[in-house]
Amino acid sequence: MKIVSKEMKIVNPQLDGNQHNGYGSLSTIESAPSVRFAIVAKILTQVSARCEIEVPGFKSPPRSVELDRTVRRQSSGSVVSVRIKDRPFEAVIGDMIEGVILCNGLPIAAAGKLRNLMWSAVMQSERHSELTSKSKRTAVVHHPVISDNVEAA
Repeated sequence: MKIVSKEMKIVNPQLDGNQHNGYGSLSTIESAPSVRFAIVAKILTQVSARCEIEVPGFKSPPRSVELDRTVRRQSSGSVVSVRIKDRPFEAVIGDMIEGVILCNGLPIAAAGKLRNLMWSAVMQSERHSELTSKSKRTAVVHHPVISDNVEAA
């Protein structure tokens, strides 16, 4: 396992060459926790791959309604399931990070370094999102009038 303690440059998963600054930022999609979950999963996947450790899959919710987090280990790979509903999102992030650590069975010192690295990457992405997005986007919805020519195939 290779854990680098210096600051890593994390590719912002919300921004690519086809999007404008601010689209999909964590600060503008507070009402869509499942999207935030996907963004954080992508960040944790990038960090795990760079550290050369097992990259688990992430899903929500867990099969059991009584649990906030479950980890399934299979020969094809591990899956970390985390409940999003009715929880602070920071707790969701913490469970995702702990799931990665559990999947890899890391010793205490390595787990601490990885935990700090992952939290730093997630927080860096959120800070970057807040800096690039100062306003909320507006969606235009077209409601067809009966006189509109609406055809379906």
